[in-house]
Amino acid sequence: MNRKLGHAGDADDPQQYLTGRPTIMPSATQPTISIIVPTYKEAENLPLLIPQVAAAMRLRGWKWELIVVDDNSPDATPTVLKDLSAMFTQLRYIIRLDERGLSSAVLAGISEARNDYVVVMDADLSHPPESIPALVDKLVADEADFVIGSRYVAGGATEDWSRLRWLNSFGATLLSKPLVGSTRDPMAGFFAIRRETLRTADPLVPVGYKIALELIVKTRVTRVAEVPIVFRNRRHGESKLSLKEQFHYLEHLSRLYDYKYPRLSPCVKFMIAAGCGIFACYGTVGVLNTHVIPLLTIAAGLLAMIAVTMVFFLRYAHTQRDFIVMKHPYTEFFAISAAEFISGWGFAVATQASIYLQMAVGLVILLLVRYTLRKVFLHDIRGIRGTPKAGSSRKLILSPAASKSAASA
Repeated sequence: MNRKLGHAGDADDPQQYLTGRPTIMPSATQPTISIIVPTYKEAENLPLLIPQVAAAMRLRGWKWELIVVDDNSPDATPTVLKDLSAMFTQLRYIIRLDERGLSSAVLAGISEARNDYVVVMDADLSHPPESIPALVDKLVADEADFVIGSRYVAGGATEDWSRLRWLNSFGATLLSKPLVGSTRDPMAGFFAIRRETLRTADPLVPVGYKIALELIVKTRVTRVAEVPIVFRNRRHGESKLSLKEQFHYLEHLSRLYDYKYPRLSPCVKFMIAAGCGIFACYGTVGVLNTHVIPLLTIAAGLLAMIAVTMVFFLRYAHTQRDFIVMKHPYTEFFAISAAEFISGWGFAVATQASIYLQMAVGLVILLLVRYTLRKVFLHDIRGIRGTPKAGSSRKLILSPAASKSAASA
């Protein structure tokens, strides 16, 4: 990964000067914290965020570092980081030149972390820096293995959200429930985890922006605690949450379901695609039945079913291309679709009944052929098989831990 590394300057921490409080040197038994902040065009927010983080750390006298990972922002973010690193000796930053994405930025920061506990938070001041100690305290007390700054537990809240934004968050959380159990806010971007726990993570696929969800699933943690926070609105700049990111989230969920439920997940997705196809099939028959001869109506219905399936398959082939093991997936898909159509249409027209019953017979045969052939050839019924191609996932490699005797507050 091409990147520019920014190193801390030698100046004293200005927060000591700003608060008038002396620096409290941490003892050898106190926790050491690495705070990861991914950024893109956050030049206005960083000068506000970093002093607040420094103030929260100073109150505890903890050894800490802050690692900002920026995706080569076209605004003044790199310059701001350079200036701030000369003021705060705990600040390090990475400018990524050839990679983009919040999740991968977080992983890049984690791989550089040197301290015992890792905290991840946004740069837009939506996550309160003063809550960092409360998250870490849960880990230090061994009350949890993963701690979330939560909007949805008692005492937590969101600041002036619209109904649409709340419904969007609620729906995303609901879709993740089979992966996280009773956790109320797995969508949070504010969380803490032990550095050693990260060593146990299975290879990660950093797609989309919900890296906390990925880590909860891939580290297989069972003790997840939630600390209430008030989620504030962004202070400056524009939200990075777009429709494209919403689709990335659905792709992310699909992969995590395949990971956690490798046999059940593909079958459920097969049934969802089949259900959508059946709806399209009967809709087509209902429209054409009084205008077109039955043979062509049945053919059109089956083709509508296959067309819907093709949409699902194209999305599957695009999002799972690094995991697909067959050499010619599109050729095999169209060959199987032809077999589905011929067999389904043949049985349908041979059935002496109403066109809707004929259609039902044709669909049953079509789905039996589809299930059998795809299970044998396309592998998308049995689940993800084979070794992913290079770059499709990454094993998290951590930097050597910092010396226990080193301290900066």
